[in-house]
Amino acid sequence: MSSEDVVIGYFSVSVKFLLDGCGPLWLSVVYGQNSPLTRKDFWVELLDLFGLTFPSWCVGGDFNVIRRRSEKLGGSRFTSSMRDFDGFIRECELHDPSLRNASFTCLQEVLPRWTSDHWPIVLDTNPFKWGPTPFRFENMWLQHHSFKECFSSWWREFEGNGWEAHKFMRKLQFVKAKLKDWNKNTFGMLKERKKTILDEIANIDANEQEGALSFDLAVQRAVRKGELEEIIMREEIHWRQKAKVKLVKDRDCNSTLFHKVANGKRNRNFIKFLENESGLVLDNSESITEEILLYFKNLYSSYPGESWRVEGIDWSPILEESASRLDSPFSEVEIYNAIFQLDRDKASGPDGFTIAVFQDCWDVIKDDLVRVFAEFHNSGIINQNTNASFIVLLPKKSRSKKISDFRPISLITCLYKVIAKVLSGRLRGVLQETIHSTQGAFVKGRQILDAVLITNEIVNEKRRSGEEGVVFKIDFEKACCLSSVSYAILVNGNAKGWVKASRGLRQGDPLFPFLFTIGADVLSRMLLKAEERSLLEGFRVGRNRCRVSHLQFADDTILFASSSEEELQTLKSLLLVFGQVSGLKVNLDKSNLFGINLDQNHLSRISRRLDRWQKTYLSFGGRITLIHSCLSHIPSYFLSLFKIPAFVAAKVEMMQMDFLWLGVGEGKRDHLVSWDAVCKPRVKGGLGIGKISLRNRALLGKWLWRYPRESTTLWHQVILSIYEGHSNGWDANTLVRWSHRCPWKAIAQVFQDFSKYTRFVIGDGERIRFGKICGGGTKSSKTNIQDYLE
Repeated sequence: MSSEDVVIGYFSVSVKFLLDGCGPLWLSVVYGQNSPLTRKDFWVELLDLFGLTFPSWCVGGDFNVIRRRSEKLGGSRFTSSMRDFDGFIRECELHDPSLRNASFTCLQEVLPRWTSDHWPIVLDTNPFKWGPTPFRFENMWLQHHSFKECFSSWWREFEGNGWEAHKFMRKLQFVKAKLKDWNKNTFGMLKERKKTILDEIANIDANEQEGALSFDLAVQRAVRKGELEEIIMREEIHWRQKAKVKLVKDRDCNSTLFHKVANGKRNRNFIKFLENESGLVLDNSESITEEILLYFKNLYSSYPGESWRVEGIDWSPILEESASRLDSPFSEVEIYNAIFQLDRDKASGPDGFTIAVFQDCWDVIKDDLVRVFAEFHNSGIINQNTNASFIVLLPKKSRSKKISDFRPISLITCLYKVIAKVLSGRLRGVLQETIHSTQGAFVKGRQILDAVLITNEIVNEKRRSGEEGVVFKIDFEKACCLSSVSYAILVNGNAKGWVKASRGLRQGDPLFPFLFTIGADVLSRMLLKAEERSLLEGFRVGRNRCRVSHLQFADDTILFASSSEEELQTLKSLLLVFGQVSGLKVNLDKSNLFGINLDQNHLSRISRRLDRWQKTYLSFGGRITLIHSCLSHIPSYFLSLFKIPAFVAAKVEMMQMDFLWLGVGEGKRDHLVSWDAVCKPRVKGGLGIGKISLRNRALLGKWLWRYPRESTTLWHQVILSIYEGHSNGWDANTLVRWSHRCPWKAIAQVFQDFSKYTRFVIGDGERIRFGKICGGGTKSSKTNIQDYLE
């Protein structure tokens, strides 16, 4: 048995243990408040612990409250504190063991303070000193009535010279210093103020129990409740910003949920120890920091020696009109739209500010910001302060031990974020002109499902034909040529050192996906050139022998090759050369090789997602939002390609039902409304959740709508070659060869139902058969012609 984690609260100490052969177990020791007024905070803390410690939790100690009348003699029969205690046990689904031996610990006596054991002892065996945390803007400050006036005054107060971007960043730094003092004076005693207001309201309520309230006290209580509501709203904004919960609607009062999520993220991301390349475990702040800085210094350093270049590759240039749009001056409207498309609650970078400040104070900063963009358009330079980044480390898996087990996410300054957002908007509009059709990510008009459909169909066709082949799925380490960035690494929330990068793209940068797509297109062009020179064969499928050698979705690439050693060696050489040219090395830990004819789930995902959501902290409206935004869309990729079995659809809907009515796992409750009524559209009295089977048919039907409209795409050519159908794709009577792995069979079957509600309009005869001009094809040709002539 080993201890893994410790959480210290105001009223409790909790320790996580790992038991041999079992899962983790949390043990919490508590000491409750004596006063009913302050006991509310005690229950809130325990509910937070329940969310953190789920599903195995043992809690005990002195609650200073009893649950049943049988546990005491005398006094009132049932109190509100007893009701709260009983509600806590039921809500957390705890098991209360029955009492044994003596029922009472004391009888008509008081335990003297000097012999009491109620003094808590905290043992700190490893006091890590990580240092101060950087400044972070709190979005709740924006709700204060004087904030914008103060911000505007501070912004105008600063005077400086030099480059516009430098002045803008120095203004933010000046405002930051002012904000620190303003926060101390305005919000410094927020918790104490909340407690005072609660005490005043409780006293007024107690007076009301004794008799009618005076007018002055009634007014005072109304004022205090208004102040309390404002404080609670600010707390909710604070915890929402820290939790970054996107799946719950704004103003849905889930402060406890946000508190739990934020604390859970903090504990999950905290680095307690690291294992270096030699296998040595580092367990102090100095050695952990040194190991992290060394790793990133090597990661973002260029390879020694002469750099390589690619020659003789065929490119697709963008149109002249598109090039002019890319290079046109930036407008105020373009900047405004970019700012208001960004997330208000995204984590701040080295400047400490969130985009919410730029949005709420747009009229204050817009003139300076427009001048910054004009300067950037003329010079093409982004200064070092604007381009600085924090790197935060997020674990890729549970129990991450090595630094490579953490994903580096860049936190960039707000000014750079806006510049990158504007540039990415311009790139998004032209990438389809230059990026090859094998790339399905971040290119306008292309979808991830295209590559999934092609892969399923050509692999199935390869199996059916009996031809040998190899599918190689590769993943690249994130690194490309980018030499103008400096990084500080956030180690457990504290900025450590600065690393000057000579290569590397930043995850978290709005430009990252588009720059990565452009870089990955180089590999696609190299593979196509190898095809032209007959160095690669790829997979040839269907009547037309349509050839596919690779498919890409951002950094994920699937290669199709014959089983010959020569072709596999060619692929290996191309990947090595591409890695040397671009800095994109193949990540062998995330790459896989699959043989075809060479001697080789969604329910669990939904269940895991439900385990992470604690229904206790979600309002009914919050649960509805999560069902709409997440549970209904987890199986969307599967539903878009395959017909879902009826029993699977029933299980998914049962999970949705149980989650909606607070019945996940044990202790299921009655469903108050029939599921058919819940699934109806809102205008018909339902919640608009929809049936899984109907969603499945609609998503499959989208392919039949796209097929005749995307005749030049790669996926259209593959389907046409394999099934030899009519080019419009709506020939529902064409026999489709299929197996259980083949998506197009299910897609084609959807048209059988759809065709009952359609008729073809006669044109030049290219897309319909003369004998079926009346639709359906159930009558003879003679009868159809007679009906038409009539």
